[in-house]
Amino acid sequence: MTRALKLFFLCVLVCVIQTEVVKYIRVFTIAPDCMILFLALLTDDFGTFGGFVAGSLVGLFYDSTIGYVPAVNLVVYTFIGYISAAIRGGLDNAFRKIKHKRFLEFMIITFSMTVVREIIYIGYLFLVGAEQGTVTFFRMFVCVIYTTILVVPVAVVVDLYKNSKLRRKKMREKDAELRRMNFK
Repeated sequence: MTRALKLFFLCVLVCVIQTEVVKYIRVFTIAPDCMILFLALLTDDFGTFGGFVAGSLVGLFYDSTIGYVPAVNLVVYTFIGYISAAIRGGLDNAFRKIKHKRFLEFMIITFSMTVVREIIYIGYLFLVGAEQGTVTFFRMFVCVIYTTILVVPVAVVVDLYKNSKLRRKKMREKDAELRRMNFK
């Protein structure tokens, strides 16, 4: 499967997860933002351009499925996809000597990008005239913490998947090498 097709199907899958599955794991009626989690994990494989494209697709699909004002999520998630890849590049250099830096990088990216998204949404609510209070900021705090904590199990599952995929590839290479040696 080509990288572009894989990226497209992953974006559709994460949008379906955000709109249909996440409502079952709410805390205080607040759902985590799986799309930011996805964009943070995606930067490992696709880089800044892939983050930009995935952010655009995720924002577009999310706008079309929930019916918000068109382009609000498109702009926010496009920005988040691009910036999270750029932050990841900077954190790679900063955390060079740390052993398990991937989880820490994912947590920092997810935390910062969720804070940015929540601040943008609070600003948007202010501009449309919605009342802001302590409940809004409590919701922001819970969403940021919940999404950041959710990074750990998701990143572990992704690592297990990638490691099993690498292991299978190495086994195939080893088997092919043994077959070549047997035929000589």
